[in-house]
Amino acid sequence: MRADKPHELQPRKIRASNVSNVVRHFLLCALAVATGFGIFSPPRTLATAKSTEAERPNFTGAWVLDLQSSTSLDALMTQIGAGFIDRKYAAHVKLKATLQQTGDILTIAARGPGFALDQTLYLDGRNDPSPFQILGATSVNTKTVWSKHDKKIVEMHRIRTKQGKEGELTIKRSLADEGKSVVVVYTLKLDEEPAPTSARQIWRKV
Repeated sequence: MRADKPHELQPRKIRASNVSNVVRHFLLCALAVATGFGIFSPPRTLATAKSTEAERPNFTGAWVLDLQSSTSLDALMTQIGAGFIDRKYAAHVKLKATLQQTGDILTIAARGPGFALDQTLYLDGRNDPSPFQILGATSVNTKTVWSKHDKKIVEMHRIRTKQGKEGELTIKRSLADEGKSVVVVYTLKLDEEPAPTSARQIWRKV
């Protein structure tokens, strides 16, 4: 009796329709993954904006003016045309200020005996033509931006003095002492004057 020959392994035939289904399934999966990344991954520009905003200092808090650590505003206010009483007030009165920073807006409420200043700064660089009195002059336009490295708030005023002179008053704010102090630097440059005048204030967190 002759032994039967072992069955030879035959290659499995794959129908064209099966190949088509496999390819279609793979493409659908790839499309689903790509779409998922598109939906759930934030746009790069938005992520960068949020990262930059998170790295910027926040000036929110209650602050009191440290007169001993500050330099005198007398020379600057004299050049700007402020009166004697206003200059002496600035030299001797310890002001208090409450700052609130939210997004691209910084509000300032400064108070002292017989003195009140409420100001809103738009940190997105827009022009704000709202007039108000500052250091004895009238601000006719304000523009506020972040410095190049997002560490300082730069407030730029186009001013007009009581004597009719015009010029630029720049105020730069930065945090110091691990956020326990605010350094405010004033620089005045009148159009008709050859050199600018500067002064500095130090505010301590309450």
